[in-house]
Amino acid sequence: MSNNNKILLYDFGLCFTEYSLSMSMQVRVPLPVNIETGTLSLFEPYTRYEVSPLYVKRLKNVFITHSGLAINKNGLIKECCHDYPEQQAICSQEAAFYYYGASEDPDKWIDLDNEHTYLLIHHPWYNYYHWICECILRLWLVREKKDAMILLLPDYYEQSDFITGSLEPFEIKKRYYIPQGKSVFVRNLCLPQIKPVCDSYHVDKLIEIRKFYLNYVLQVKKINIQLGERIYLSRKKAARKKVVNEADVEKVLSRYDFTIVYNEDYSFLEQVSIYANARYLVSIHGSGLTNMLFMKEGSTILEFHKVKTNTLDRPSFVFWYQAAALGFRYFHQVCEPITEDDDYFFGDFEIDIPLLEKNLAAVFA
Repeated sequence: MSNNNKILLYDFGLCFTEYSLSMSMQVRVPLPVNIETGTLSLFEPYTRYEVSPLYVKRLKNVFITHSGLAINKNGLIKECCHDYPEQQAICSQEAAFYYYGASEDPDKWIDLDNEHTYLLIHHPWYNYYHWICECILRLWLVREKKDAMILLLPDYYEQSDFITGSLEPFEIKKRYYIPQGKSVFVRNLCLPQIKPVCDSYHVDKLIEIRKFYLNYVLQVKKINIQLGERIYLSRKKAARKKVVNEADVEKVLSRYDFTIVYNEDYSFLEQVSIYANARYLVSIHGSGLTNMLFMKEGSTILEFHKVKTNTLDRPSFVFWYQAAALGFRYFHQVCEPITEDDDYFFGDFEIDIPLLEKNLAAVFA
């Protein structure tokens, strides 16, 4: 029997909500400590955001793509991706593409025809920030029931240190790795909702996850890597988005006793230990700043932003908001790109050294 005919025999069932996390609420974010008149307009309109409830759903008969999108008879299940209209439309098209592709080609369709419950927490954005601050949150919501479920992951996640390292303390007993280019059909799915808005935080859960990792790394694994309390996270080894006058920046930071750190040189669990000993973190906007999650209470962040130069740019407040959620002092510095056409997430930066000196003086005032 072909997959195309087999699909007609399945009843894509309805879902029910197992429980939800919190009620909608407004969160107020303090302005950067070093805000000035010239940069006030970049932040002042965005000092509030809404935190929406997160739902954990149980669904029957769900088609799941390798990238973590889920559909049933009603189309895309919205809780598997962010609640941005444009993104929802793109994800819906992608899920439909894989669904019809698998319907026509049996080699692309894996029918997990059993009564096990599968757990879905990943989504198409394979990225350190999104995994730690969104996917791990989804796992956290159902951690007490994890042993009764089989975790679904793309096959290449098995080779990723930050994936395997961050999952280690959860002691997931059962996993199923979806082969590249294939999709799965499951009878029973547990779907913790991804945050509807990326730039938002459930503070209580963020703190719980922080304590969970710190306890595991420092108390259970007893990893203790001392690189000092002041860290400059360099992107010199990154493939994109670098500081072009890095040597000048390092020279200034060395006078303030900063240690240059390349996250690429350390495992996930080692990074937790490194940042657990830190109180000051300076870096260009990028996923590495996610590690502020593990820093000491009352820490300080200085983030370099790219000035808006083209219509593809958009502000990203994920680390400003994360610092606020953790109770940290947050400083910022707007930087010029080397190529104006490069967008916010890819452009190389040039750091204004006199301004850096001024900001560091404010940090340590």
